Amino acid sequence: MGGNGPRVAILSLRDVRPVANYGGLREAEDALVEALAAGLYRVVVSSPRFSRGALAKPAVRAVLNSSRVVHPYRIEHHQRRDGAPADVMLVLARDLGDASVLVGLPGWNELGDRVMVHIESVTDWDLRRYADVVGHLRRKADALFCACEMPPLGYLRTMHGRLDTVDVVPAMLDVLAFPVRPDPAHRTIDVFCPGPVPTVQNQLLRQWASLNDGSYQQNIGQLGAVNSLDQHRKIFTSMATRARVFLTNHERYSQRQLGPGRDGYQGVNTRFYEAMAAGCVLIGDLPHGSRQFAEFVRPAGPLNFPLDAERLPRDVLEALDDPAYAQELGSVARATALRRNDVAHRWKHMAALAGIPDSPGIEARITQLAELADGAPAGGK
Repeated sequence: MGGNGPRVAILSLRDVRPVANYGGLREAEDALVEALAAGLYRVVVSSPRFSRGALAKPAVRAVLNSSRVVHPYRIEHHQRRDGAPADVMLVLARDLGDASVLVGLPGWNELGDRVMVHIESVTDWDLRRYADVVGHLRRKADALFCACEMPPLGYLRTMHGRLDTVDVVPAMLDVLAFPVRPDPAHRTIDVFCPGPVPTVQNQLLRQWASLNDGSYQQNIGQLGAVNSLDQHRKIFTSMATRARVFLTNHERYSQRQLGPGRDGYQGVNTRFYEAMAAGCVLIGDLPHGSRQFAEFVRPAGPLNFPLDAERLPRDVLEALDDPAYAQELGSVARATALRRNDVAHRWKHMAALAGIPDSPGIEARITQLAELADGAPAGGK
């Protein structure tokens, strides 16, 4: 590793499951490629026959993903600079199901001398269901990070093998991918909620919109019919930044996911960070007991809107009724995202935990983010 920082390679799973919610992870990868001057390698289907007929079905593909015999995937552009692997190789995955393709991918860990894997969601159920994947990562990776605070990381830390660093690092997000909306007049959506809404919250917000001629965008329209990850993500970020208020609730898990003897877990999902990046007022049933919430979300001034609320809370109603006040709160949220939640901050966090030297490109991006936070209103590059 020289004075310009470590040489980095990123192995992208973006083509393994090109579903809509992979768009944000793809943006994060691209931001890291630019900041780190990293090489980008893609896991792709190894033969057209795996894209046709029964082999193309999700259930069949899921079985084949981790096959050590069939090898349905290969690494595209698997070339090395100067004939040597990079100093560091990074894999970003949504869950252990996506990461399972690594089991049947010969030589994937040879792209870097030190291998880091970040998985956004891991539950106790996943650890049991994908025990072979966990074992594979234990043998092939040096550092494993999870955005979710729930898994029994102590169990992973005690496993023998190559894996020497296991920790919690929040979700990856390119904050600069959310466009600029400095003019309150551009915030044409009063309330935006891109996911399912519990009945009580839904009724209260619809009632407010009806009485005040407001705009309540409960879903994301026709995005389900958009196949392009880039197009889907651009539409989503555009809609989010046109909203004044963004509703999202704490992450909830079933008892099966939590495991025996564990209940009541409330976590921070990616929507919290997206709401902040979009410069919106964040409202919802908040995970007050979460350490991620305390460190990365609470400084944005989110407003609590309980799932069982009988009426709209006073501060939520004030934000809905006063666009100037909402813009002020949104500016604080955006600035907080720029200072704390960008993928550059996440890389710096992971690198420190894994003992990897600083990267000048990452430091330059963090400086740029801080300057934008100091001088910009709620939005943009």
